[in-house]
Amino acid sequence: MKIAKGISRGLAHLHSNENMIHENLTASNILLDEQTNAHIADYGLSRLMTAAAATNVIATAGTLGYRAPEFSKIKNASAKTDVYSLGIIILELLTGKSPGEPTNGMDLPQWVASIVKEEWTNEVFDLELMRETQSVGDELLNTLKLALHCVDPSPAARPEANQVVEQLEEIRPETEVETETTPFGSGGEGGKDLGSNEE
Repeated sequence: MKIAKGISRGLAHLHSNENMIHENLTASNILLDEQTNAHIADYGLSRLMTAAAATNVIATAGTLGYRAPEFSKIKNASAKTDVYSLGIIILELLTGKSPGEPTNGMDLPQWVASIVKEEWTNEVFDLELMRETQSVGDELLNTLKLALHCVDPSPAARPEANQVVEQLEEIRPETEVETETTPFGSGGEGGKDLGSNEE
């Protein structure tokens, strides 16, 4: 939950305080420090590029299952496409599955929705996560519902990043230690790539 909150805070900061869209939010753009605080990296690069170069970056952005469904039609990143990517990352944290690898012929959001529809919710969660929490409680289920809300096929139905932060706070109120983190980083030393399997 700490990682999901950190990513959500960072994305809300980029959207609200910096008026910036990330455009390519993936697990490999999330760095973890020694205390497992999440830091968003690889943001703002499109502002430094020419319009043509930025269009090429946006066209290839969001690969391996992180791209919102509307992106392939309109090719225009928005706060809502970033929230979709955030939802995918939260699903990835909860399930332990990569969004780039179809499960039973379905992408990650479709697979999770199908499991939830069949009421086999315990089957969705990563085994390591289940060992840590010992039972599927309201916290995991509510986080799963929030992630599915973030990956809604309709951009208008998705929450804003700051709403995701608020809902995560309601699901699990913060401890004092968790509040001492910064919402995003430069990807400097000491970071761990969330997308890697390194321990």
